[in-house]
Amino acid sequence: LKKRGIMKKFLGIFLLGSLILLVSCDLFETDQAGDVVIEITPSTSGYVWASDIDINVTAENEDKVDYVKFYVDGEEVLEDYLSPYSKTISTNEWEYGEHIIKAKAVYNDDSESSKTKNISFVFCPIYESDLENIGGITETDDQGNLIGNIDANDWHFGEGIMGNTFGPAFPNPCEVGCTISFTLDAQNEVSIIVINSSFEIIAELKNNDIYDAGSYTVAWDAPDNVNDIYRVIFHAEDESENVSHYFGDVEVE
Repeated sequence: LKKRGIMKKFLGIFLLGSLILLVSCDLFETDQAGDVVIEITPSTSGYVWASDIDINVTAENEDKVDYVKFYVDGEEVLEDYLSPYSKTISTNEWEYGEHIIKAKAVYNDDSESSKTKNISFVFCPIYESDLENIGGITETDDQGNLIGNIDANDWHFGEGIMGNTFGPAFPNPCEVGCTISFTLDAQNEVSIIVINSSFEIIAELKNNDIYDAGSYTVAWDAPDNVNDIYRVIFHAEDESENVSHYFGDVEVE
């Protein structure tokens, strides 16, 4: 019995020592991994359009970061050991649509953290102002005559307007669709898209199409049975890189 008591005492001391060792290891073990933030420029609400975009990564506990890896659509494109962590990506070979950007930070203790960002590559620039204050329209009849309310934030036309013009759409409001007019004072590449009030692209009317100086119209068929106020975004650029960027709202009822 005495020997059994000694064994129990020894076992107890052994278990206590093991527990203290485990706790000590937990106290000294460090997990340096922190949050990772991805910023992409130029971009607006997940849309990118430029031929080159800059991916900038900020990692929490940056002084303990060993390196950051960049991925585009699952393929590693850079392993960066120097802060600030950034990579310029060419989009010239990209297809229009969804792409995935991922950044993974690896820390000195071999812990790591990552973040992914879904973006949509589009042909027409979308600026922050394009996504503000969607609502209110310039009212027109079937012939394009102004018949009521004029929204001062809409379109780009009228007396005294120089250079390229855009709009108004007619009729507005409409039931099944409308016609959108624009004029160019020189040859331009023209892009026109339509977004809904949730900022989703629902129509692509012109995709960097080349037009000579002159007056033009483009027809837009509204979505069936979806009443909303839609924003038409117009972007034109001539060979001298002069840019015209306007928008106008159309109500479907």
